Amino acid sequence: MLKLIGILTGSALAIAFLIVALGVPDFSAPEPEQVNVIEPVAEQITEVAPDPAPALLPEPLPASATEPEPVEAPESVADVEPDPETEALIEQIFNPGPEDVIEENWYAFWSPFRSEIAAEGFVSKLQETTGIDYRVVKVKTGVYEVAFAYVDDADIQDKLARISSATGLDMTDS
Repeated sequence: MLKLIGILTGSALAIAFLIVALGVPDFSAPEPEQVNVIEPVAEQITEVAPDPAPALLPEPLPASATEPEPVEAPESVADVEPDPETEALIEQIFNPGPEDVIEENWYAFWSPFRSEIAAEGFVSKLQETTGIDYRVVKVKTGVYEVAFAYVDDADIQDKLARISSATGLDMTDS
């Protein structure tokens, strides 16, 4: 009985949603089909009208009226000379130079986890609190380390201090 009530309630909600989204449908009786009565062919034949008189045709325009007047074309984009700054920016966008490749180093700062799910949960909570980007590194099956990217030793100490202040975890032993 409870399932039946649930089905009926769900159906009613679905119908109500469709009415709100699409509007109230038009329920009307179908119009009766019109029956065409075929008249005999003899009655349908009528006299052919003669060609219209040439006087009723419009007069041709003089040749000068049919020629289009010259119109000044607006400046095209190709005609406009860009300034040197714009050219330099365009050149930089389409022909970028070699980018400085910064090698990212990852510092594992926490004892390894046995489960990747646990490590991911730890990372998500840390990212919410500190705003630092973390990565779960799989060392081997059943060993997952949590690490963050760093540039130098000062960056490591700065990020460890941020983690300690945001979470209250003691990161001095790391």
